[in-house]
Amino acid sequence: MNPQCTVPVLQLDSGAAITDIIAICRYLEELHPEPALMGRSAEERALIECWVRRIEWDGIYAIQEAFRNSAPGLESRALPGPLPLEQIPALAERGRLRATHYFAWLDARLADHAFVCGPDFTIADISAMVTVDFAVRAKLDPPDHLHHLARWYGVVSSRPSAKA
Repeated sequence: MNPQCTVPVLQLDSGAAITDIIAICRYLEELHPEPALMGRSAEERALIECWVRRIEWDGIYAIQEAFRNSAPGLESRALPGPLPLEQIPALAERGRLRATHYFAWLDARLADHAFVCGPDFTIADISAMVTVDFAVRAKLDPPDHLHHLARWYGVVSSRPSAKA
C-alpha cells in the first residue's frame, strides 16, 4: 500500500492512504479532539510538533541508523524503502553515539517537566516512549543513571493506552 514499503498506513473509506504517522495522528485528532494530544492552540500545536520532530531526528533516526546498519537480517535493507541498500558499520556506531546523546538530552528535559512538553501528556510523549521501546528492542537501552527518564518512562508506559 505504501510505495516506501513502510508502515503504518491508514487507508480511508475514500480510498486515500495516509502513510505518515504524524499525519495519521493529526487526522485522528481532527475526528476525535479529546484528549488533545497535539495541542489546543496554535502555540501549543507548534511547540508540540517541534518536540516531536526533535524526538524523530535525535532519537528515532539515531536508533534506526544503529539498528538498520547492524541487524543481521537487514544486510541489504539499511534504509526503509524499495531500494536494496547495504549496511555501513560506521553508521551503526554513529547511531549508537547519537542514541546516547538523545537519552541524556531527554533525561535533562524531563528533570524540570512531568512530560516532554510540560505538564500534559502529548503526542511527544508517545513518540518518545516508542523511541525508548525501539531502542530497548535494538539493544540500545537507556543508561540506568538517567533517573528522570526512568521516572517518566514508568509513568507513560503504565498508562492503559500504552498496554493496548
